[in-house]
Amino acid sequence: MARVLVFLQFLTIGLLLWPPAVAGSPWLAASIAVVGFLVLGWTLTANRPGNFRVRPEPKAGASLATTGPYRWVRHPMYLASLILMAGAVWWGPMAWKAPVWLILAAVLIAKARREERGLLTQFPEYADYRSRRRFLIPGIW
Repeated sequence: MARVLVFLQFLTIGLLLWPPAVAGSPWLAASIAVVGFLVLGWTLTANRPGNFRVRPEPKAGASLATTGPYRWVRHPMYLASLILMAGAVWWGPMAWKAPVWLILAAVLIAKARREERGLLTQFPEYADYRSRRRFLIPGIW
């Protein structure tokens, strides 16, 4: 199931990035993308390189990231991906892109839930961390 989720993640991202034509609001799209890149960069500085993994299972020997954007949400990498792809939707808005973005959101939520099961097993302190942090959207959810 993990490989299917990763495949669906990259498939939906590919669909959102194609075609690369500007048909929407490039300034709005670029602004959204900049926010996504900022969240992504912040997340990468807080999450050590040895922790990062595309599959939704924690690496053996990884450490639990709780600083930087992880102080606000449990899954800032997925949040950054959703923000970046929202920029892609605005860059070339086509009727089918919004539903594809929603599919990407569903896939990333499924990945995050699967990842959390592994984090609860690997890090006993994750249950407490999880109870004090939002899932994906700071201050909301």
